[in-house]
Formats: sequence, structure tokens, C-alpha cells
Amino acid sequence: MSKTTNQGISRRSFIGMGAVAAMAAGAAGLAGCAPSGNSATGSAGANSGTGDSAQTTAQGAGASDVHIHNVTDTSWMTPPAEVTDFAKELTCDAVVCGHGFAGITACRELAEQGKKVILIEKQPEDTYAAVGNEFAALNAKILQERGVPHIDPVEFYQNFMKITSNMPNPTLVMKFAQNSEENSNWYLDRLTEEDFATMTTAFFPPTEHQLTELSGIKFWPSVCSFYGECNQTKIQMYNQAAAEEAGAEFYFGTTAEYIIMENGAVAGLVASDADGYVKITCKAVVCACGGMGGNPDMMAYFMPDMAQTLVEGESLSSMSANDGRGVQMAYWAGAHLETTPIPGMNMKGLSVPGKMNCLPQAVWIDESGRRFCNEFYPTSEQRGYQTTFMSRKTKYAVCDNNFTEYRQYTLPQHAGFNATEENIAALRESLDKAYAKFKGTYEEPEQTEGEGGPGGGGPMTQVEFVADDTLEGLASQLGLTGDAATEFVAQIERYNGYCEAGADAEFGRAAEVLFPVKDGPFYACTFDPVLGETMVTMGGIITDGEQNALDANYEPIPGLYMAGNDCGRRFGTEYITPIPGVSLAFALVLGRECGKSVAKFLG
Repeated sequence: MSKTTNQGISRRSFIGMGAVAAMAAGAAGLAGCAPSGNSATGSAGANSGTGDSAQTTAQGAGASDVHIHNVTDTSWMTPPAEVTDFAKELTCDAVVCGHGFAGITACRELAEQGKKVILIEKQPEDTYAAVGNEFAALNAKILQERGVPHIDPVEFYQNFMKITSNMPNPTLVMKFAQNSEENSNWYLDRLTEEDFATMTTAFFPPTEHQLTELSGIKFWPSVCSFYGECNQTKIQMYNQAAAEEAGAEFYFGTTAEYIIMENGAVAGLVASDADGYVKITCKAVVCACGGMGGNPDMMAYFMPDMAQTLVEGESLSSMSANDGRGVQMAYWAGAHLETTPIPGMNMKGLSVPGKMNCLPQAVWIDESGRRFCNEFYPTSEQRGYQTTFMSRKTKYAVCDNNFTEYRQYTLPQHAGFNATEENIAALRESLDKAYAKFKGTYEEPEQTEGEGGPGGGGPMTQVEFVADDTLEGLASQLGLTGDAATEFVAQIERYNGYCEAGADAEFGRAAEVLFPVKDGPFYACTFDPVLGETMVTMGGIITDGEQNALDANYEPIPGLYMAGNDCGRRFGTEYITPIPGVSLAFALVLGRECGKSVAKFLG
């Protein structure tokens, strides 16, 4: 076959020689490693804002030694070689890349609307596993039946936009809020009573001192948690079955390679499997490949704020292995990359340092003996912002003997402590253990396999406290000496004064969560901040409210759609959880909405 017959387009049209590619090529040159492909260098001066001369200068002056924002390799911007030899060829209306929460819901919706849809997934079918277990749901039927309070979608939207500084795409956020109820019910519609019996609802019923609002930010315990026999993999299989019954086809062990473009519109997709390359002719592609956590070079490009904060010994990393292919494919097709730092899940909050952000009721002290922030800033993922710009020296969380009472003042959110009797008892045990060690009376008990600590099922499960009868003694145990030890005692005394006055004159901590450190014994735990880790990345490509990828002029690219963690502008610069499980919720709710958008485009 000729190249045109097999591919349907020329090399030039497949890579989408657009302004977006040119613009990123300019950025790549500044980063010190310009792509060598003809799409990147051929039009670098056109829209990069640097001009050909700047591009030439950057490359000619030893570009490999020029590192900006820790971006040292932008080869991901270079499209792969054109494929002309295919093991098989398929035809459909739309291809969905990725079987995650966004991909499966987009696929099912398209199939149920009568569209011929193919879903490809790189994991093998026999070992496929969903990532994540709980999702937020506004007013889902199962939650309403259990008595979870109703949420006004408009109120949720306003609260969300406030937390995120009005940065996300407002249409996407409102679409989530308005469609969460219906789409959650639809996603769960095949579960049996036995399945639902294994579902829990984190933070509900609420414990005695559980808060619903703090410092003007609201939180809700409206979450479906599937950690039991019925997990999210099983639920996704239910949805896969529904999609297959409606005519969808699934190809596991198949990796998306690039999008075929023709006259500026989607014309197909090239994938690969164990037998070779696969060409799929279609009019629409949904990129739902799960972000770029497994690609540190892409993370550095899209997260320059975090890349610049790293010190020696730190690196960008993620628990996700996804390599950013969805974002890459869209970019090669001419899509507009996000221009502000994309969020990472808990990258600035829970990881800097992790456990301390789970202890907002304590007082946080740095190596000089001073407080450095509002410890109980309500949004857990944003509590660690200040430590991003501080030394990596050990920090301390300090409390007194009443901490078992203060610890009960918590919010329903990711990293929130669930103050059950069991968890409070475990916390008391931890404090008593520390005091017994201080007194020299502690005897190590026999360990029972599976026992946890006082974390209450959140990301923190164990904390090792140190104890002392005096603040001076505690400072010494923490290794504070000289002026730092003196300042430590003076700082706690100042802080206690704020508690008595009901106003934190240093960092504005809300009066209802100002807990003094005055009744001994006194306790502290230490944390050594390490930056750079995220659970997953969340963004990459700019879309409109239909999740249609936009080009350099912010015009929709016909047939190209983004969903899940490939879709940009759903959060601000960090993940937030006014309800636990917002990430999976956005993926499954907006995944279905994306399917609706594609179906409308197909006609």
C-alpha cells in the first residue's frame, strides 16, 4: 500500500504543523533540548514569541547545558515516526483511549447513544485493575438513602471556585456539580444490594466535633467509598458490560501511539498491540490516558513551580506509571498545552511534609523554634504551601495532654481524621506510649499483625510522639538549643495568649480551632520535608466546556476530546477535596459528559 492509502494523510498533516507545535518548540529550545523532528524546528519562530534568532541562539550556545525550570528533556514533544505497516485495521465512529473512570464512562455513554465506539487499554484484560476506591457524589441516591445531607450544586460550585481562585474552567466545574447526582446513579446502576452493603461513607454519620465549614470554606461528607468486596474494578466491569451490550468493543493490551489528522480534523488513531500496529479509522478520539506521573520530564515542563523548588536529593516522582501519552498525542495533533502549572494530587500539601498536614490541630514549629503558617488552613492539600519555600530541615508538630479532645475537630476531606472512638483510643495509646518511654517505664507489647496507628484510615497511619513534662524539656528532646530553644518556649506562650484572646495575631488561625498547648505532659512529633512526589498529575491540555481540545487560537479541534487527568483546567494549581474523592468523581461525571459531547459532534 502507498503511504497515503495506509495512513490517509501525509506526514505533514498527521503531526499537525500548527502554531501550538511551533510555540512549544520555542519553549523546548529555551529548555535546552529542542525536538529534532521537522514539526518542532520547522516553524519554531512563527508563534513562539522568541523568533528564529532566539531559537538559534539558544541551540547554538550549548543548549544542552541550558536548564530552565529543571526541564532538561523535551523530546516528548517530538512526534513518533509515521507508521505505514499495520497488523490490522478497524473502523468506528470514536475511539476512547483508556479504561479509567473517565474513559469507561465516555465509552458507555457513546455506546448507549448508538455510536460505534472502540475503547483501547494498555493493561491486559486478565490483570486489569482500577486505580482509586472512593468518589465524591452530590446527592447520589445511595447517599440520600443513608441520610447524607443534600448539597446545592450552585453552592458547591461557588465554594469550589473560591478555593481554586476562580482558575478552573467554570463550565466544567458547573457541569460536574449539576450532573453529579444523575451520573453517579448511572455509574452505580448495576450494583446489587449486596454490593452496596460493602460500601461505606467516610465521615458519615459525623462525629461530635466534625466541622462543616472553616474560615469561609465548606466541606461535605458526601462520598461513596468502595474498599470492600465490591471495589471500583468490579464497578468498572459492570460499566464495561453495559457498554458492550450497547455495542462497544474493547481492546486490552493495546497502547495508543498517535492521532491521525486530516485537514485539521481527527481522521483516526494508530495504536499497537502484541501483533504490531493497529490503524483505527474514526471521526473522534477521546484521550483519557491518566496523566503523566510516570514521565518526570513532562512533569517538570507542566509543573515549573514545583520543579524550581527542588533541592539536591529531591526529584519529581509519582505513584502513577502513566507516561503522558494522551497529552502528547493531543499536542502532536495541534492542541494547546496548559500555560499555568498543572495540579498534582497532594504534591504541595500532603507530601511537604506528609504527616504534619494531617495534624492541623497541633502547633507547627520550624528549626528556629517559631511557627510559620496557619496550621489549620481548612483545605488540607493547601496547608503545605509554605513549606514549599522553606528549608528541608526538620519541622515539629506540638500539642499538650488534651490533644485527644482537640484532634476531634476535623473536616470531611482527604487527609481528614475520622474521630471515631477507636481512632481516638489509638491516639491516646500513642501519647501514653511516648510518655512511658520518657519516664522509662515502657514495655514493648506483643505486636498483632495488621494493627495500625492513630491515623484513622487516612494517608497517615502512624505517628511516633516524644513526650516531656515541660516545654523546656521537650525543646531539648527535639534537638533545639540556644536561641531556638528559648524562642520555642516563648512562641508557645505567645500562641497560648492568642488562644485565650480568641484571635491568632500571627497567622489568623480560626478561633474555633485555636487549641492551647498548656497542660502537660507535652508532646511533639518530627517531620523531615521532602518535596517532589505526587500521587497523580491532573491536566495538560486546554479544552472548552465540551472537553473539546483547543488549538493555538483557542478554537476547537474537530473530533479531539480530553477526559480525566488529561483534561486541563478542572482544578487550580493543586488538588482540593471539599468532599473526599473529588478526583475520581470529576473523572466519572465529566467522562460521561465528554461522551455526550462527542455524540453530539458525531451527529
